[in-house]
Amino acid sequence: MLALCFVSCQQQQSIDKAIAEADNLFAIGQSSLVNHPFMRSILYYQRALDVLQSNDSVSLSFKARIFAEMGRLYAQHQLYAEAINRFQLSLTCAEQIHDSLGLMMAYKGLGESYQRQANTHEAIRYYNLANQLGIQLKDEQMQISIAIHTAAAYAEAGKTEQAIKQLPSTSYHIDEADKNVYNYVMSHLFESQRQADSAEYYYTRLIDSGIPFYQQYAINQKLQHAIRHKDYNMLPNLLNLKREIELDDELNTQYEATGAIGAIYQALNAEHENTSLQIKNQQIQFYSVIGILSLVLVIAIIVIILYRLRSEKMRMQRNQALLEKFNEVLKKDLEVERAKTSTLQPETDAKTLAIRESDIYRRLLVAEKPLNEADALAMKELIDSLYPDFKMRLTTFGVIKDHEVRMCYLIKMGFKTSRIATLLSRSDSAISNGRMRMYKKVLGKEGKGEDWDKVIQSL
Repeated sequence: MLALCFVSCQQQQSIDKAIAEADNLFAIGQSSLVNHPFMRSILYYQRALDVLQSNDSVSLSFKARIFAEMGRLYAQHQLYAEAINRFQLSLTCAEQIHDSLGLMMAYKGLGESYQRQANTHEAIRYYNLANQLGIQLKDEQMQISIAIHTAAAYAEAGKTEQAIKQLPSTSYHIDEADKNVYNYVMSHLFESQRQADSAEYYYTRLIDSGIPFYQQYAINQKLQHAIRHKDYNMLPNLLNLKREIELDDELNTQYEATGAIGAIYQALNAEHENTSLQIKNQQIQFYSVIGILSLVLVIAIIVIILYRLRSEKMRMQRNQALLEKFNEVLKKDLEVERAKTSTLQPETDAKTLAIRESDIYRRLLVAEKPLNEADALAMKELIDSLYPDFKMRLTTFGVIKDHEVRMCYLIKMGFKTSRIATLLSRSDSAISNGRMRMYKKVLGKEGKGEDWDKVIQSL
């Protein structure tokens, strides 16, 4: 038991250490978003996943969070297939631990990814699932966020009326993270209603967002508007702005790749320096654990053996003393009975006669089916009424198992081996072996089944 507890503690420490290391890597990935918003963060997130090998609730919750963060990064860089894959993994982890908040975030992420792939049907389906969980959790801010994303999906599909129904009545309660999505929806709606000035206002805000997807969308819309209205003076400025955004995006990607390579190089150097030290520490720890477990196991075995020997010796001595005491009492009772007149029947014969004339004895004598609970209760009530100390003496001897107690009551009623076997649904040999086993258990020596019958009749 001590060994199992020690191993369990070691395993828990290993899990805690892995989670702490993963948490540290996750924090580094989060901080690297400032300078390297994609590839380096993905690297640290993946390393955090690598150290989480267990599937306990804490690890699964952490994995769901990491997969969701990776999905958001992939979606921001328009790698929607990868984003969907990570959100599905986040969904699987959250389902295993019944994490409603994690499920809601995964549904929302899947909806956004499918929306970017122009799969409106799947996007709205996942948004609806996320909204249902938001209602259950009473998260009004999340419900507003999901409603805005759902409106964006409807707007992209040209379903203006459905999009308007999803939008909140005022923009004051919209979270800052959802402002770009709201501006995106509003630009769609005003463009569909041919309100150029209002749409222009939201295009400008999308260009200022700094997010390539919204910037490219707004510029493309403004280019189409300029071409449609033959406003050729605007074209050079818009084309230059588009090239600048595309160039910045390309430079950022190269910078991210360089940062990721540098991070990998540093990580490899650190791992190489710590490998030999870790191996030595693990070997020392392993041999120490083996030595401690071996010592604890040997001590435990010795203690158990000594305890059992002592308990068995004390039990046998106690049973022997009780049996001698019962024999003395029985001898005195016999002497008293012999002193009575011959016209009076001994008490033992009277009790035996009461048993033989009882309904339960006659019923069991001819029964062809095993003893049922009602008959067993009637049998015990009869014997206990005639021999009030019988049950207590059996318990004192250590006869407490139900089938052994019933066997002793049937012996006390005077039934033979074959009849007892029928009533207990066992073979004759099983009944004989049981009687010999109880004799040895109580007296500590070998004996026949008939010897145990004599002990029972003497009680």
